[in-house]
Amino acid sequence: MNWAFHESQVRFDVRAEREEYERLFKHPARELQDRIVRCGGGDRTRRHAVPEWERIFQAKVVARRLLHQARVLGWGNEKRYYFAQKS
Repeated sequence: MNWAFHESQVRFDVRAEREEYERLFKHPARELQDRIVRCGGGDRTRRHAVPEWERIFQAKVVARRLLHQARVLGWGNEKRYYFAQKS
């Protein structure tokens, strides 16, 4: 096959892509998002306020989960001594 004359099977159409982006840019949902941002309620990166009791609870959950994982991973070393005493 002579690659000098080869045409790709899928043609890239710049005009079609530009029309699609313009259509998406003019979509009503985009306008609503812009309006929400202008009104000051559109910060989706801001975390919502978490109550103090929930923060303490979540910290305890993380500590409990970490302790459980440490015990599960350490059980292999304990097993040697546990089963070594059994006859």
